[in-house]
Amino acid sequence: ALKPIGTFAKSFTLHFDANAHIDAAWLWREKETIEVCHNTFNSVLNMMEARPDFTYTQSAGAYYDWMERYYPDVFSRIQQRVKDGRWEVVGGMWVEPDCNLPSGESWMRHLLYSTRYFLKKLGAKVKIGWNPDSFGYNWNMPQFYSNAGIDAFVTQKMGWSEGNIFPYHAFWWEAPDGSRVLCYFPFDYVNTIDEPFRTVDQLRQFEANTGFRKMLILFGVGDHGGGPSNEMLDRIDHLKSLDVFPTIEYGTAAAYLDWLRQNNLSDLPVWKDELYLEYHQGTYTTQAKMKEWNRRSEVLMTNAEKFSSISTIFGGTYNRNDLEEAWRNVLFNQFHDLLPGSGIRENYIDAAEKYKAVEAIGSFELRKALNQIAKQINSPSVRNGAPVVVFNSLGWERNDIGVLQLPEGDNTEYALYDAAGKEVSSQVVPKGKYSREMLFEADHVPACGYKVFTLRKQKPSTGASALTSSRTALENEYFRVTIDPDSGWVRSIVDKRNGKEVLKGYGGEVQLLEDRPKAWDAWNIGLTGVKFPTRLRKIEVAESGPLRATLRVVRDYLKPGVKKDLPTPDYPSSFFTQDIMLYKGVDRVDFKSDVDWWEEKTMIKVAFPVTVQDTAATYEIPFGTIRRSTEMRTRWDSAKVEVAAQRWADLSQGEYGVSLLNKSKYGYDIKGSVMRLSLLRSPSWPDPTADRGKHSIEYSLYPHQGTWKEAKTVRRGYEFNNPLIAVMGESHKGKLPASKSFFSLSPPNLILTTVKKAEDSEAWIVQWY
Repeated sequence: ALKPIGTFAKSFTLHFDANAHIDAAWLWREKETIEVCHNTFNSVLNMMEARPDFTYTQSAGAYYDWMERYYPDVFSRIQQRVKDGRWEVVGGMWVEPDCNLPSGESWMRHLLYSTRYFLKKLGAKVKIGWNPDSFGYNWNMPQFYSNAGIDAFVTQKMGWSEGNIFPYHAFWWEAPDGSRVLCYFPFDYVNTIDEPFRTVDQLRQFEANTGFRKMLILFGVGDHGGGPSNEMLDRIDHLKSLDVFPTIEYGTAAAYLDWLRQNNLSDLPVWKDELYLEYHQGTYTTQAKMKEWNRRSEVLMTNAEKFSSISTIFGGTYNRNDLEEAWRNVLFNQFHDLLPGSGIRENYIDAAEKYKAVEAIGSFELRKALNQIAKQINSPSVRNGAPVVVFNSLGWERNDIGVLQLPEGDNTEYALYDAAGKEVSSQVVPKGKYSREMLFEADHVPACGYKVFTLRKQKPSTGASALTSSRTALENEYFRVTIDPDSGWVRSIVDKRNGKEVLKGYGGEVQLLEDRPKAWDAWNIGLTGVKFPTRLRKIEVAESGPLRATLRVVRDYLKPGVKKDLPTPDYPSSFFTQDIMLYKGVDRVDFKSDVDWWEEKTMIKVAFPVTVQDTAATYEIPFGTIRRSTEMRTRWDSAKVEVAAQRWADLSQGEYGVSLLNKSKYGYDIKGSVMRLSLLRSPSWPDPTADRGKHSIEYSLYPHQGTWKEAKTVRRGYEFNNPLIAVMGESHKGKLPASKSFFSLSPPNLILTTVKKAEDSEAWIVQWY
């Protein structure tokens, strides 16, 4: 009587693929994960000996590298199983990284180093992107994957979204440039096969959603490794023996996707947007030091490669092995529980050591390369003078502010001259307790090149300056900034070029917001609507020079209702110093907030209500941009309470706009005409010390004519994060002139991102978008 039902059931197929989701570091440290990988992989290999139809899928180049270095016997067995077609290599990334915060160049390095490693060491050409547990996926990923020869993507995290149910389990994901990958969303990546009727119900849902009767099941224990077990395989064998149950087969993810492609996929839905996770948005901000190290390391490594490559023209060296080692450390720290800030405290101690190693290698290689180039420059001897070489790492000519570190304890007066003998505006300011640095006007510094100045021991000229300052106002040739004396917030920014008021309320307000997520403290934002007041202590003119004028606003905070025992009942628990800066010749309003932060369940945002408004704001993503609604009219838009961006976000209204630039911050929200940047959080789990301590946070307001494209906001974001590099040189004869560009690109919408030597030859790689 059940035979017809059995026949119908057997027309459906469950394709079982074993895997182990292994977190590189989360509630445990990296060194423990090495043993987790060893034990998991060894167990899988032993199971393969006993079961000839059993296959296994594993991502992450770092894990294979650990086996090669520490357990070569296990690595050798993996190599054989890859060759046999039973061990499937997926991912094409060094780890399973966060997919919003790494830069476009970091994406290129994940794919470069991992796909090369897999091909060289395992003979495996990766075709499947694999990132089941990251907290959302940037819109350019299909392009990145396609460029690396990867044509499919597997994840399941979108099922965690709080509000909207993601509608598809199989679909095409299309990047802005039209690149596509085939996406498959399993119901989970951790499955112990202990609820077979739930699995059958998922198959029913999958058939209703896609029309396909074969479904890929990823099984195995995850997070702390473990993977498949013999008990799981016994359960699958039992299910296979049932008359009234779907057909059972083992196979790789690639085998399933190959079957999927044999079907007519022309009617498969196409998703032309980011994959935004409506959950875990606090990860854009938590563990601010990680974000700062990441941005600095990305900038340092690309600069080191550019100038090391150029230096080889003049006899310099390009140390591929050291540079790759440094990059691998950067990439490892981008793992989706490290860079997002959702790990235990010990992981950030380990990560800091990796970043210090990156800084040591990157700084050494960069300094060596710059010195090698500087030696080739014709630098005539000048009495009481020394050459200063200013390098520009970006692919366009720049007019910007240079910064020269002066020798510690040196109180000599200096003036700076260009190659034509004209004195340039300069200003010496303190740098710490015992050092000083010189700010100077560096105009027309060539693209990806240098310009020579001369530092002379003499008193600088005191000519007329466009900068003026008072206790409540700053002004340069572009802007007039006014501070409200009672609150300390910016009351007005007038764009003098057109008389336009930029603000329609207090700008630069540092908002302390009660933040009580219901779950996943480090991951989620839980704003209650409560805003805590800070206390204004003083406003003062901190600097008033020919090149930079700074207003300093000092404030502190003690949560309302809290009384302390020492030193006084109302002694503050956190402290804020906000510097508001204008420079001569720079059309930005810069801010630096020094924060001594010791709160709990509180988030800091800085807010700018501006006089422009549009239905959508533009945000920078890796190697691209995305438009997101400011009106929140749909459920999908309303769910985007916090969004990720790289260096900037922009709100433009036709002929005028405002960009909010950042240095190492990633979380934004723009509702209506209020632009907010998230600065700090204070979760208590899994790291109860997260974000506590001292921070120096830089951001900038860039009002502009026209759209963000016409205003070259992309360039402004790069400039804000890539300062000019000033190097003290020596007088000598040389073949190079006083000013030179090694690379430049046209038209001006092209962004030069990489100049490096090839991995396996002396060819050069130049990359732009």
